[in-house]
Amino acid sequence: MIRVLGWRLMHALFVLVGVSVLTFLLMEFAPGNYFEEMRLNPQVSPQTVAALRTRYGIGQPLAVRYVRWMRSVGRGELGYSFAYTSPVWPLLRNRGGHTLLLTLISLVCSWLIAIPIGVWAADRRGRWYDKLSGAGTSLLLAIPDVLFGLGLIALALHTGWFPTGGMYSPSLASLAPMVRAKDLAHHLILPVAALVAGMLPVLV
Repeated sequence: MIRVLGWRLMHALFVLVGVSVLTFLLMEFAPGNYFEEMRLNPQVSPQTVAALRTRYGIGQPLAVRYVRWMRSVGRGELGYSFAYTSPVWPLLRNRGGHTLLLTLISLVCSWLIAIPIGVWAADRRGRWYDKLSGAGTSLLLAIPDVLFGLGLIALALHTGWFPTGGMYSPSLASLAPMVRAKDLAHHLILPVAALVAGMLPVLV
């Protein structure tokens, strides 16, 4: 039993190392380079770009950069963002929390809408309601998610009824929690609608 457990741990460690190497190589050889794009800015001198490359060790060998990256992962930073001049983990934590909240709310809303529609359509199979729900779900399946999202953004721009981005209004950051919760709900209406429209046909 102990021997099997040891082999399992060694296999897991080997897989983790392999995944880390593959992830690092994919990031290193991905198209685009932050400092190459910076060189296109006439306001940034070549000396400044060279100094930044030296500071962040871009010119070092690949193995050295991998070790530095693994040390950053071990400290919980998950690397460094040049664009935001910040470790990656705080950026992921903030955006990951927003994504999780949006996904959970959309999933719950999708099930709460899909179950009654599906049950009612099944109970009235072959009738006008069943045909109407079938046509509606087919239409939602036919519309690309990107096009649906762009339509909702256009609605927000032309009517001014909904925010066009963000999770909350910066001007309300210091107000009462209930006011901020209401503002958050207002910002979530369109993103939740876009995600529900994508999940609803499959669930129904």
